[in-house]
Amino acid sequence: LTRGELEVIIVTLWDRLVALETKVDKNSSNSSKPPSSDGLVKKTRSLREASGKQAGGQLGHKGTTLKRVEQPTETLFHRLPMQCDQCHHLLPLNQARVSERRQVFDVPERAFAVVEHCSVELVCQ
Repeated sequence: LTRGELEVIIVTLWDRLVALETKVDKNSSNSSKPPSSDGLVKKTRSLREASGKQAGGQLGHKGTTLKRVEQPTETLFHRLPMQCDQCHHLLPLNQARVSERRQVFDVPERAFAVVEHCSVELVCQ
C-alpha cells in the first residue's frame, strides 16, 4: 500500500473509533435511550462523605457581587411599547422613567467593556 492509501485507511479507522466511543458513552441519563438499555451494571456511588449540611450557600455566608461602574462604556435604553398591552391606549412618553438598571461586564481578549442596560416603564392612566 502507498503512503496516501495508508493515510486514508488511518483517517477512516479514526473516524469509526470516535463514532464507536461516543456511542458507548451514551446511557439513559445522557441520551434519549430508555433505562432498560443500560444493562445490569449498577451505578457507582459517590465516595464523598455526607457533611450534614444542605446543598447550596450556607446561612451567614457573606456573598460577593461586582460593584457598579460610574462611567459604563456604553448605555443601552431598551424600547418602550407605544400603547398599553391591556387597554391599548397610547402611553405618555414624557412620563417614562428608568425602572431597572443592570450592568453586564463583557471581557474580550485584551480589555473589557461595561454596557449598562436601562429598562424604562410607563404606567397607564
